[in-house]
Amino acid sequence: MVKTGIIWSDQYLEYNLGEGHPMNPKRLTIPYQLFKSLELFELPEIQILTPSPATDSDILLYHSLPYLKAMKALSEAGGGARLRMGLGTGDCPVFPEMHEAARLVVGGALEGVKRIQNGDVQQAFAILGGLHHAFEDRAAGFCYYNDVVIAIKYLQQEYGIKRVLYIDTDVHHGDGVLHAFYRDKKVLAISTHESGRYLFPGTGHHDEIGENEGLGYTINIPFFPGTWDNLYIMTFENIVPCIWEEFDPEFVIWQCGADGHYRDFLGHLALTTKVYSYLGKRIAELSRLGSAQGRLLLLGGGGYNPDSVARVWLAILASITGVEIPKMSPPEWIDYCLQEFNFEVSPSLEDPELDWRKLDGYPFIEDEILEATHESIRYLKKVLSDIPDWKGCKQFLQI
Repeated sequence: MVKTGIIWSDQYLEYNLGEGHPMNPKRLTIPYQLFKSLELFELPEIQILTPSPATDSDILLYHSLPYLKAMKALSEAGGGARLRMGLGTGDCPVFPEMHEAARLVVGGALEGVKRIQNGDVQQAFAILGGLHHAFEDRAAGFCYYNDVVIAIKYLQQEYGIKRVLYIDTDVHHGDGVLHAFYRDKKVLAISTHESGRYLFPGTGHHDEIGENEGLGYTINIPFFPGTWDNLYIMTFENIVPCIWEEFDPEFVIWQCGADGHYRDFLGHLALTTKVYSYLGKRIAELSRLGSAQGRLLLLGGGGYNPDSVARVWLAILASITGVEIPKMSPPEWIDYCLQEFNFEVSPSLEDPELDWRKLDGYPFIEDEILEATHESIRYLKKVLSDIPDWKGCKQFLQI
């Protein structure tokens, strides 16, 4: 097993956007209790890491000073709005101690960076993190401070890391992160997500590939609603491994949102735990090649059905560590969810084989999904094969 840190604080539960909001503490508590029920924290190879709040100077690595001041003022007031900064909207309401809760998320990502770089653990997983929609001076999509961008800039500034690979498998496009490094070739940013034609934030089309020095260093792989496991895996294998190996990152950050799962409330993909087990195994494998030497920071990202979030994150954690997990949900976890939340979870930790065509709410036909996916693959292979740094990707010539 690989030495792995789980970044957790009970104070994460204060990142609570309100009753009825998708971003609520239950989506964290239920996965955490599953890990506890399986006694994962008792394993010698798994270590609990406690985050410290990020400092102002940490936050200012990316965010503007006026935005930081607005966050502090509204947080102290416990209400109000700065609509031009995205604060006080339905997605990003103002709540008491908002600044404190958000800066602890950033602190979690930085704790992972420090502990990996210091050699305490080889990889770390921040259960709350990957708030990829926040911009320099604007909150968006449940995200107030962009812990991903700050962590990357911290790696560059404090450790002299020259090549960071960011991979985002959340169902929503990682717009804030990809925007921050759109003209930067020191960060290879890859986002796989549901197409912006159908889902927030409406960006991440396959022709968004970076600009100027960063041309070819932003890779967007949009998926049609209804995309199923094998099609997702085939697409990933066609694009990601070759360009990853050519880039040879020194550090890898993975936003591993669980909202591509077919039972999530906010997305429309038809993925099961099979895909997330595959992603965990494949991304960990790629991270152990070359200069990264296994340095991998995972950030939990989205996911709004606590049952599927718990099982997806467990599948990922098992895959990156080599921990064997049972097929059935532990009875104490099932009982906990019923007693504490009146919430029923799946009796099985693994999803059954899924026929997405029998799901409700997927009005697309198979040929449409296949054609849209193959169009993206053809486009990316053609365009990326013209980027000098990716000339070594011979599979891009197989269009």
